[in-house]
Amino acid sequence: MNIDLLHETTPSRADTAKARLLEAGLQCFADRGPDGVTIREIARLAGQNSASIAYYFGGKEGLYLAVLEAVTRFFRSQVMEAQSAWDGQQDAALSRGQAVGLLKRIQRAFALGILTDAKAAQFALLMVREQTQPTSAFEDLYRETVEPLHRVLSHILARVTGDDPESPRAVLRAHALIGQLQSFVMARETLLRRMGWDGYDAARAAEVADMLSENFDIFVAGLQAEAREDTRA
Repeated sequence: MNIDLLHETTPSRADTAKARLLEAGLQCFADRGPDGVTIREIARLAGQNSASIAYYFGGKEGLYLAVLEAVTRFFRSQVMEAQSAWDGQQDAALSRGQAVGLLKRIQRAFALGILTDAKAAQFALLMVREQTQPTSAFEDLYRETVEPLHRVLSHILARVTGDDPESPRAVLRAHALIGQLQSFVMARETLLRRMGWDGYDAARAAEVADMLSENFDIFVAGLQAEAREDTRA
């Protein structure tokens, strides 16, 4: 997974300064949001002077939008992978088992990517912040990343549940599925303390991914039990 989306391949001095400001902006905005941090704090963290933010980005709002562009590029690449996987199996004969397997692969890829890379975790945290405290930039994030992923998951999940993929029931179920993963970003500190972990590594992220997979198996088993009860009735 390539998430080094804040940098040019052969940076000039200006590119390096902008990249440092973007890195600092990402960290500050993910931690405290655009209203909770000052230009001076961002510049100090980046090792740049305060005027450089206005020079390169037109101000703090411009820097925030530039950081969100990187977030959008990252999640768009993830959405494209999920969409490609779905498009590759989107024939009418796709079985429930195949749909379950596809959802697990998508969920696992997101979990391992977001939990094992510090920058990806900041991207995810900033995305969550935009969900809970949306700015004017949320519309672009929603249109380019959130809505397409949500729709893909709704359609794949509908193959498992038998729902109409555009029905409220399918949308709510997909949202619940996404919410499971988001909880590991939003409530990160609680889990780390309860587990006695100092952070996520590959093994711990895999443990989370395995648990998410088990939860989905329980959900599918519940659907099957419900179907059997309906048949007996």
